[in-house]
Amino acid sequence: MAVISDIRKPKTHKGKRVLERRAPKLVENDKCTLVIKGGHTSDVVNTFLNDLCALKKPLVYRLKRKNRVLPFEDLSFIEKMCNKFDCSMFVVGMHSKKRPHNIIFGRLHDGELLDMFELGIKMYKPISDCKDKTLIYGAKPMLLFSGELFNLDTKYMTLKSLLVDLFKGPTVEKIRTLGVEHQFHFVLSSDKNLCLRVRKITLSTKGKTNSTELNVPPLKTPDGKVVQITLEDATPSADFDLRRVSLPSEDKWKRAHRVPPEVMKGDKTPKNKSVDVFGSRIGRVHVGKSSELENLRPGSTIRTALTGHRKRGFERIKSGVKKSKKTSVPSDLSVSKRRKLFTDA
Repeated sequence: MAVISDIRKPKTHKGKRVLERRAPKLVENDKCTLVIKGGHTSDVVNTFLNDLCALKKPLVYRLKRKNRVLPFEDLSFIEKMCNKFDCSMFVVGMHSKKRPHNIIFGRLHDGELLDMFELGIKMYKPISDCKDKTLIYGAKPMLLFSGELFNLDTKYMTLKSLLVDLFKGPTVEKIRTLGVEHQFHFVLSSDKNLCLRVRKITLSTKGKTNSTELNVPPLKTPDGKVVQITLEDATPSADFDLRRVSLPSEDKWKRAHRVPPEVMKGDKTPKNKSVDVFGSRIGRVHVGKSSELENLRPGSTIRTALTGHRKRGFERIKSGVKKSKKTSVPSDLSVSKRRKLFTDA
């Protein structure tokens, strides 16, 4: 997000708390989405934006008035509004004769554009067409991607990453089995066609089938119960046509995926260390075998090898070196004769 120094200084305690909440962190907040309505829109675009806001709550901000924005030509207004509402993603809906029912998805990094995709709506079924309209709101979806291009081409891999950030919902540590109520299935049939299908997930002990339901093999829960999973067609569903694309450079993509060193250090688990019931740290030290110590220092034990003291009565003899014989000199000789004896030798 944008640096705090670029924003004016707070004048109230509430403004100070807002700036602290927007300040860079080691673990960032959940990504919010800014929804903007273009200068000219259609009923299909308006319905799509309404349903998207309902699915994204509370991680969404919407501008009520129409704004004449062209993201592929000028992004100054979008960057300014995203900076104001602390949003790292944006969705713009517009309609024209050249590009009918146009939707633009984009992401920002450090206050600048990272990537952007333009999609055209060919077919759309709103949430209002569903029988039970309250099942989708507020639930965390299961995302499924089908298509080889999602794993082969860099362009579609970036599109997959953008869709995951857009529809994954808030970050949670744990989730109940019954909390997964619907599935978002993205199908990339060709390089220009993207389909979205939503299915309702029902867990039951007895599988009951209808004509519009799809049965999945039974699943065993951690409690040992066998549960039958049933998928039923739901809304919203849409068919998109891929249009213009704006991809990031390699340097910008690397900067966006950079991980702070403090986070990397925290992820490393200490080896051979544990904490007992009383809170004491216990470490395990691996010592070599006694035979290895014997080779390093012959005639020594583990204790003598670690302390550095030699065994009593043990003398180290170097191989290939002989002791020199000392010449004995009689004590009754004078000093001059002793010198003569050593010089003759």
